[in-house]
Amino acid sequence: MSNRQDNYLNLVKKISELNKIINWKLWSGLLISALFLYLAFRKVDLVQTWTMIRSANLFILYFVILLTFFQFVIRAWRWKILLEPIQKTGFSNRLSSTLIGFAANCIFPARLGEFIRANYLGHSENISGGSAFGTIVVERLFDGYTLLLVLLIGLIGTTFPSEWHFISTSLRGAGFLLLFLYSLLIIFLVGVRYKATPFLKLLERLLFFLPTPFLNKIINTVRNFSMGLVLSRNPYRLIQVVFYSFFLWFTSLYQIQLIEQALGLSLPFIACFLILSMATFGVIIPSAPGFIGTFHLSVQYGFMFYGIGREEALSAAIVWHSILFFSTIIFGFVSILFIHIPFGRLRKEAIVLKKGPANINGS
Repeated sequence: MSNRQDNYLNLVKKISELNKIINWKLWSGLLISALFLYLAFRKVDLVQTWTMIRSANLFILYFVILLTFFQFVIRAWRWKILLEPIQKTGFSNRLSSTLIGFAANCIFPARLGEFIRANYLGHSENISGGSAFGTIVVERLFDGYTLLLVLLIGLIGTTFPSEWHFISTSLRGAGFLLLFLYSLLIIFLVGVRYKATPFLKLLERLLFFLPTPFLNKIINTVRNFSMGLVLSRNPYRLIQVVFYSFFLWFTSLYQIQLIEQALGLSLPFIACFLILSMATFGVIIPSAPGFIGTFHLSVQYGFMFYGIGREEALSAAIVWHSILFFSTIIFGFVSILFIHIPFGRLRKEAIVLKKGPANINGS
């Protein structure tokens, strides 16, 4: 009985500690979002912006909503392959957990939705929540690599003004450098996963200049992170994951083009590559739940780079964000109605999973 009480008290303590961290991140995110919203809306004719939003073609926007749902379906298909080394899973459980997790990211700070997603799948499929989270980490690695390629295609395919020659050359060089470094990172993490000792010794030699306590902490963090990675040894399966990753982000490119058409804008398709890269940059920046402000300013400047007016660019950002934000919350809410696990319980357990994936089991 005492062991159960101790475990319960430890669980409550961890949740309390993480709630404090999350509250701090929430307020910081709100301030950042407020700043980015100010920058996006300053010097903007709000009447013209609202008029343009109201004049948008609703039929095209309905199709964008359907495309948003289809993106979650693609994620569920891809997740099946990543989960196969653990066990076979049901499509409905993968889709529901994906919808709930992404909806939670729109409501809660600190990317808690990723942990809720892993935790729900753990409950529904009776697997370790930590293992499920490891597959989400792999998923993010594939997404990051694909988006870097999208950025490079956009930089290479865009014709910059002659006076921007130095800047364009520098951006393309930086893009190739990032892709190279990201490739090395993936190789290194996979190496640590299967051949830990030589790769960790290499890391120790590279970081020899760091104080020993800090160096040991980095090595332990890298080891724990890589051990959580779940990778298929089947090359055909990995090719499938790559295919689904490109398919997923191609639908996002097409989404941007549909937003343009709905608002009566005219841009070459290559512009969607840089706009999507800018949107991704906005999502990476810490902000309020739902990426409010950071997404709007980044997308606005992406459109403005191609000569679109400030009001038109902001209208496109608002319409795109609204569709992604509200449709994702609705999809997630509908999924919650069909599950028999209290969402509050999923959130609390996900907080502990965020502290350490090994702390929560799917059973």
